[in-house]
Amino acid sequence: MSTTCTLPSVIREETSLLSLINPTFATSLGNAQTKNGDPIDEIAQDDDVENLDDDDVDIATDSEEGELDIPRPLPKVLTPAQRRKKERKDVVLSKWRGPVCQEILAPDVIACEQEVTWNDDPEIICSYNWSSTVDGSNTIYVPGAPTKWTPRDIPYYVPGDAGFHPTDYNYVRQPADPFSAVFYAMTLANPGFNLKESDILADRNNLRTLLEVVQGKTVGPFRLDLYLIFNTLIIVRREDGFWRRSDGKSYGFNFEKHFTTPIPDMADASSHYRAIRYRMGPLRVVCRFEADAYVDTASDIQPESGAAAIVPSIPIEPDLLKRPNFIYRAPFKVLQKGHYVPGNQLLELKTQVERPREEGQSNVSCQDQLWFGRTTHLYTGRYESGTGKVLYVKKEDATERIRKWEERHQESLRKLVGLLTMLRDICRQQEGPAKAVILVREDPKGPLVVHKMQDKRKIVQREFFERHWLAHNKPKRSASRENRLARGDIRGGRGTSGLDAYRGGLQVRGGGSHTYQRRTRPTTDTNHGRLKAGPQPGPRHDASQDAPRGAPSTKSSSTQPSSSPDFGSIDAALRSGLRQDVLQDERTLR
Repeated sequence: MSTTCTLPSVIREETSLLSLINPTFATSLGNAQTKNGDPIDEIAQDDDVENLDDDDVDIATDSEEGELDIPRPLPKVLTPAQRRKKERKDVVLSKWRGPVCQEILAPDVIACEQEVTWNDDPEIICSYNWSSTVDGSNTIYVPGAPTKWTPRDIPYYVPGDAGFHPTDYNYVRQPADPFSAVFYAMTLANPGFNLKESDILADRNNLRTLLEVVQGKTVGPFRLDLYLIFNTLIIVRREDGFWRRSDGKSYGFNFEKHFTTPIPDMADASSHYRAIRYRMGPLRVVCRFEADAYVDTASDIQPESGAAAIVPSIPIEPDLLKRPNFIYRAPFKVLQKGHYVPGNQLLELKTQVERPREEGQSNVSCQDQLWFGRTTHLYTGRYESGTGKVLYVKKEDATERIRKWEERHQESLRKLVGLLTMLRDICRQQEGPAKAVILVREDPKGPLVVHKMQDKRKIVQREFFERHWLAHNKPKRSASRENRLARGDIRGGRGTSGLDAYRGGLQVRGGGSHTYQRRTRPTTDTNHGRLKAGPQPGPRHDASQDAPRGAPSTKSSSTQPSSSPDFGSIDAALRSGLRQDVLQDERTLR
């Protein structure tokens, strides 16, 4: 989707008035444009994103050993199709890339001093599923739910994977704005969540990629775009395509299809995602990841040989033989569907070829994936090579294995924290109000290269920036102002009656359903140069207080972004800054 906001002259007049009262806020708002006058809150949509033929889609890498799904380097001698693919990759790696800021070699990264451990349960921020229905909209289900583990009668034949599979549904649906689904899900699940207190916002795979870099592994080529909002570093992957094509030689996708079942009313849901927050040493990290399934521990104690009786007669979703055409700019719909699943019931599913006893059978090496996703249950389907015959499923509580992995890789985890801190500092040093750089590794064995970003576009829409960052930014008041207040030299400030009437959020409709709309736009009286409020919408709706953190209230909502100019930033500044001063002044005078 695309949201374009403009700042007309009337807002610049308000910013000038703000500068007389709160210079810090005025400066931040006045800088809300780039040097060429374009608003930095515009979410860019690339015309060439996903612009490739089905025949040119990369073959899916076999993830049975837990390796990252990054396209492998091309051979030295290229076919015509591989040359076209290389040209596309080169365009992605170089687009908007400016001068080099810094080169980073893995041995030069300084590890943080604090220990990096998984000691506490993560904080759940939100969860959701994308709807797989192609209906011209961008629909998510909140809180959604992963599919339920459904054991089969063993042995069981799984067909080889075929067709197209997205590497990440968020990037397939919104390649230029991949975190939009998180923010829309938070509208129901966590509307007042303070992201200003988070240091990193990233997908699990991007954290895994950077960990492999500091470990000195061969990984790449890849590109990550880095954005800084207040103190939060947002990491976004850029690729020439987020689809993979299976050639029938692996079984992971179909193993998941055949051994899991969607919960009722979620048959059209795609992958389940959730965002959690936890500490990585000194950093507070918000990590988004895909949950394969969940296990109902009460029912999963049945032996697999007698499991066929409990398998529901739900048809298996067919392979996707043609990629769907999604409309990126379509309205966003947020529907309340699914139910909250505790993190200790989440499953990671893997497949692995059964080896002869004399060769020995190693475990799937995916401890880093489990560690970043805070997932302890690992189910591995062992199958016969070439036939897809699942011989048995190894069910593992990987807690101890993850702990040992954490101890062995403690130095690498500390170096990862050091690298993230370094990248955030480089971003902070950039000129202008928009802080963003491009991180590229073209040589899979070479250095990380940080470039200036020539075309800076906001990665977070303005309404979400206001709600999750700006609303939690409390301006500091100087000591001289406090003294003047104590002496009574400062009387009341600007009136707030108009601001009291100005509210936004969820409007209550008949039948208990809720519709999410953008805030009513304020108008301006040119005679006085001050904001007035538009008509007052209905009361703001918050998530149920009885639901667990990250679970929404039992209501549905539909969000359709407006193409009108968004003046919410001025109002947010007044409400979070000026209005607090006015109320404090009034209390002091009384």
